[in-house]
Amino acid sequence: MRDGEIQLTVSAQIVLETMGSLAPSSVSKTVVKSLESAKIDHVFLVPGKLIYPLLEAIDESPSIRAIVGAHETGSAFMADGYARASRKFGVCIGISGPGTMNFVPGMAAAHADQIPMLYIAGGVSSQAEGKGAFQDATLSGIFESGVVKNLVENVIELKNKENIQAEMRRATDGLNWMRRARSFISIPIDVQKQEVLSGQDAARQLYDHGEFNVREVPASRAVLDALCKQYLLKSKRVAFLIGSRGNDAETAKVLLEVAEKFHIPVATTLSGKGAFPEDHVLALGIYGFSGHSRAAHVINSDGLDALVVFGSDLNQRDSMNWSKKLAAGKELIIFDDSFDPPAMGHIGHGSIFSGIGATFRVLSKTDTDSSADFPKVLETRKAWVAEVIQTPLYDDQFEQVSAGVSGGDRSLYPGDVVKRLCQLLPKDSNVVVDSGAHRIFMAHYWLSSGIGNYFSSSSLAPMGWAIAAGIGIKLAAPERPCVVVTGDGCMLMHGMEIQTAARYRVKMIYVVLNNSAHGAIHIDAISKGSISEQFTKLPRHDWTAFASSLGVAARMVEHLDELEDVLSEASRYNGPFLIEVMTGVFPAPNRYYAECAACS
Repeated sequence: MRDGEIQLTVSAQIVLETMGSLAPSSVSKTVVKSLESAKIDHVFLVPGKLIYPLLEAIDESPSIRAIVGAHETGSAFMADGYARASRKFGVCIGISGPGTMNFVPGMAAAHADQIPMLYIAGGVSSQAEGKGAFQDATLSGIFESGVVKNLVENVIELKNKENIQAEMRRATDGLNWMRRARSFISIPIDVQKQEVLSGQDAARQLYDHGEFNVREVPASRAVLDALCKQYLLKSKRVAFLIGSRGNDAETAKVLLEVAEKFHIPVATTLSGKGAFPEDHVLALGIYGFSGHSRAAHVINSDGLDALVVFGSDLNQRDSMNWSKKLAAGKELIIFDDSFDPPAMGHIGHGSIFSGIGATFRVLSKTDTDSSADFPKVLETRKAWVAEVIQTPLYDDQFEQVSAGVSGGDRSLYPGDVVKRLCQLLPKDSNVVVDSGAHRIFMAHYWLSSGIGNYFSSSSLAPMGWAIAAGIGIKLAAPERPCVVVTGDGCMLMHGMEIQTAARYRVKMIYVVLNNSAHGAIHIDAISKGSISEQFTKLPRHDWTAFASSLGVAARMVEHLDELEDVLSEASRYNGPFLIEVMTGVFPAPNRYYAECAACS
């Protein structure tokens, strides 16, 4: 066979394959194909009649696994966790009307933390609109698009099958970790069933989400050159503060390289916790909410020449309650890559638009050998850091644990529980933390291994988020152990989602710190008299029995020395395991933040 014949044969094959790919397909299958091309392998949903065609298409997908949650809010939280751990976007699906309304808390949490998400809703038939149809969520019903429009960048009501390709491109175009957008698309059930030619679009979607498409903000090289010349290569006292947009596994690796290269001490905000190893000699710990003594001492000091902030909103919690000490007596240099600039009018400093990961990669390649003075710079800076670390993360005079406010002598101190967990759990564990008093104890006493493996809903902080989000995180990173730390108040809100973990045999550990109270405000109720105790006290629910009733293996821990054996049992168990730890109500270790709040 001659070369020309070979070429003709190959061309004919491509034509035949293209013709086959352009065979009629439904709108629902086109939607699923676009998710496949984006390499999404899990979607989270609650079933309903208005999404039957979508469910059928998902069921036929060779690469997408559907996870059915107990509640649409839980499904949204799961998809949120999946996005954070996979660095893709999260997908959750439900019916219009009540389903979408239940998505709203998850939408708000993702919006607050800038998590890329796609919400898909199945609507009533387009022929039923405006007739008082059951669960009509269009403009003639509850107008759900109007409800969600402030929580997502793109609101799409697909009324015409011919627009499916263009609308899916619009819906998914910004769903990456550069633009961090969110989209909502509503598709009437009759349109879901209609046939379209979708093969060509699937190929285009594959290209759109493929390796040829840039998905990162580049570094501002001119500014970084100036930063090096004026500060990093000079004998200046410089510290880094890392926020949420610098908190991922890839960025954490190169951040560590840069910190060690220039010998720069590093603090994180609560939302940045996990970006730097907190047992490292250069670690300052957390600055702001749940902060550490060393971070507060160094950053609030006017002896610091420059504080370089990366990817932080510098909001109330990140800035120590808008403390003026953050910027006083030093140069404040802010790098960020957010397409939605945070509200930082209280700071009085503009930010430099520069990709956080790209910025650290550029800094890691800086030629320090060409600077004859750099060895002396390092010597001076190391001497300063040696002074800095004389201030411990935990200042002993403020870490004395008094008797529990409630619970008597048998009540475990949450800080001791967290320290023991940190000693016993594998260092590469994905740690997922809920909202409440336990969040403060975890942030303060858990020493992060600094590999981008600490997850929490930082800005909105809905209670119960971690219970569901942990499932998405584990499914996105199955090779890592996963532990969710939550409280009894959070369990009352979304504890039912542990049955989802049981249903799919998701191997993970839930640690429930049970203090029979909404701990953070219970302290105020009984020590300050802010409100009546009746509003903060909770019944002593048996979460061990609750978990067992849902098919989740569970054990109760009442003494600290029991924790090792129970964790060992949990690690061997092939499925979700809940550990209920009986704790008391103690003042949370948040002294520095509380002092700033009292002065504001």
